Amino acid sequence: MIKLVRIDHRLLHGQVVFSWTKALGVSRIIVVNNETAKDEMKKVSLSLSKPVGVTLNVFSVDDILARILKVEQLKENIMIIFGGTKETLEFCERYPKITEINYGGIANKENSKQYSSAIFLNEEELEDTKKLKEMGIKLYIQQVPTSKKEDLTSKI
Repeated sequence: MIKLVRIDHRLLHGQVVFSWTKALGVSRIIVVNNETAKDEMKKVSLSLSKPVGVTLNVFSVDDILARILKVEQLKENIMIIFGGTKETLEFCERYPKITEINYGGIANKENSKQYSSAIFLNEEELEDTKKLKEMGIKLYIQQVPTSKKEDLTSKI
């Protein structure tokens, strides 16, 4: 069962990942990032960042979509982490079952606007986010399970 869909440019970020996996009883993390899926060094790096006893898969958007029916049938609690809004939107447009997305971290960059302490959206990311909102997906900001959920939908 997919317990959390999250956008975080850091993909697997130690303390954050450990807190979410523990709070949700996650036993499988699926990272969806087209660039990382093609880079063996990045995949090895990510595997060193995951909690012990948690399975890690790293897929491109096309790969996860090809496997999504198998993923749905797994008897595990699953967290899916996207590296950015573009891949998240591409996935959600082709797999319309996602109902909410946690915005965990999007880096500050030139021409971006700050929406929380860890969420900075440039024009392209804002457009992707608005499209996700138009699809009826609940968008919220929450760094760790113990922090308060902030509604992103009302801020865009």
